[in-house]
Order: sequence, then structure tokens, then C-alpha cells
Amino acid sequence: MSEPITFDKELSIGNRGGVAAWCEYALTRGALGTLSRIPRPLQRVLVRALGEVAMRVDKRHTNAARSFLAQALGPEAAEEDWRIVRAYMHLFQLSLDSDAFQRKVPQATLLDHYTITASDEVFEGFRNGTGGIIVTPHVGDWEAGAAIMPHLGMDPAYAVAKPPRNRYLSHRVLEVRKQRRVNVMPRRGGMQQAAAIFERGGWIAMLLDQRPRVKYAMAPFFGRLAQSERSAAVLMKRLGVPIVFGACYLTDRPFHYDLRFPVRVEPEDLAQLSVNEIVARVNAELETLILAHPEQYFWIHDRYRDSPEQAPVSESAGSPAVADSSDAEVAPEAHESASTPKSGR
Repeated sequence: MSEPITFDKELSIGNRGGVAAWCEYALTRGALGTLSRIPRPLQRVLVRALGEVAMRVDKRHTNAARSFLAQALGPEAAEEDWRIVRAYMHLFQLSLDSDAFQRKVPQATLLDHYTITASDEVFEGFRNGTGGIIVTPHVGDWEAGAAIMPHLGMDPAYAVAKPPRNRYLSHRVLEVRKQRRVNVMPRRGGMQQAAAIFERGGWIAMLLDQRPRVKYAMAPFFGRLAQSERSAAVLMKRLGVPIVFGACYLTDRPFHYDLRFPVRVEPEDLAQLSVNEIVARVNAELETLILAHPEQYFWIHDRYRDSPEQAPVSESAGSPAVADSSDAEVAPEAHESASTPKSGR
């Protein structure tokens, strides 16, 4: 195992400090610490009540979820309130589970909590020291998925993350991920170290299903053009690293996971494609992972803001067209990734 790359800690720390921020942090830690210890049935009652309230109060995200569901699952799904409530519930339950993870899933027995499905090629790729990119959507428990990376041979492991704005909470997040042997790679400035990470056999995990804020490609996502992440495609093209698609799904048994890595794509497989065409392929793989368990997906995101209603089809290729947000290729070091839920995950 190589020594992990270090980053400027300030890039992974929120910018909101002071007494109010500390009080917010203390209340959050206290609430999560208490609620994560109550019996699971009571937790489910609580998160359902919170989900019902959130759907009715948070109109902006609820409306965004309806648009997203209609595009991905059909108009009928957008009218089913339970799907939106369940999406909120999923986020709230993950917050409680993340707090309890270290107690319930100790490092010594961590592998016993996962059922892993992957080809021999994928497993060998994790162990051969060449490094690569893990791409996953906000489905299942993405934090539990990151926690197992070092145990599968992806060591050193990095997770691209945007820090919570609260400085004290972001310090806590760094501490927890360090305990899980996962290095936080800041969204801003972190890509400058990507080449060095791969040279040391490191793996970088990315959540690429949400709408980027700056450089992006317009590519189909569930049949409609959407602003889409370019980071994995740029790294594959420029640095010649593979992409492994995977997801860590929840099971009926708390703190036991169904981890799947169905696809590994080598850089030479897509060598003839442009970055934007690779983005379209990435989106297609993300769709497949989401549709395997749509009830575990975080639908509450304004995925199609500023996007056209239909995805035009290229007459020459017979496939959905893709477009870039700018004429120039985005430099990895200048790349800014997608936003994440306000929980900081």
C-alpha cells in the first residue's frame, strides 16, 4: 500500500464557524447520537413522520422530485406521494445509520456485512495496484460503499466530497472517514492530484448523478438532456484509467449490504469516443444502477434545471446527442463537481 496523497485541509473544511455554528454542530451530534441508538422500529416511525413533513414543507425539492420521477419512471410515478416521502425517509435513515456505522460495523468484521457481486476481472483490477475510478449514483448507502473500498484492495481509497458548510461538522466528517481508511478528496482543487493518486495505485470514488454547477456536458439522462458531470470521462481520456461502476444497496437486514460492481470499462474500450460521448455512457450505466432499486434512490434533486424538454437524436449516429458547456476541454484541476445533499454526504 502506498502512502496516501495529502490535501490542504482547508479545502475540506467548511467556512462557517463561530458560536452559532458550534451550537448547530452540538445539537446535530446530540440528536444523531441519541436517535441512532433507539430501536429500529421507532426510527422508522420517526423518519416516516419527518419524510411526510418534508414533502409538504419543502415544495421546491418536492416539485423537482416529481419532475425527476416523471422523466425516469413515468408520469404515474410523479403523482405517487409515497415515492417522494420514501426518498426523504431514505436520506434521514442514512444520516442515522452513518452515525451508528462504526458501532454496528466494526473494522474487524466489516466484510461479514457485505454480499459482493463482481467478476474476477473487477476483483483483480482492485488488487493489481493500477488504480482507477469508482462511479456510483446516490442510491443505497454510498457511505457504506466507500467504507469497504480499502478492504477490497482499493488502498489508498479516496472519496470526492464537498464539505458541510459548518466547520465543526466538516471536521467530524473528516475524522469519521479517516477511521474508515477513506481519504477525502476535496471537490475544489483536489483534481490537481489525480495523476499522482493513480500513479500510486489509488482509487477515486465519485458520485456523478447530480447536476454540476460549472463545467458540464449536456447528455441524456433517462431520455432527456441534462447537465452532466465530465470529471470521470476527462480523467479516463487524459490519464488512461479504468472506470468501475457499482452501487451499495440496502438489504432487509440493517447494516448488511448488497454491493455490486457490474461493469468495468477500460480506457481503450472508449478510446475512439469524445469526452461527451463517454459522459453519455456513464449516464446510461448510472440509470441501470438506479433502476435496480429505485426505492433507494435520492430523487429529491433538481436534475433537469435549465435543460430542454427532449433529448434530440443525432441523425448520423442514431443515438442521443451530447453537447458541451464550453468549447474547450475542462482541465481536471479546474473541474468543479456536482452539488451534494446538505448533509454533506
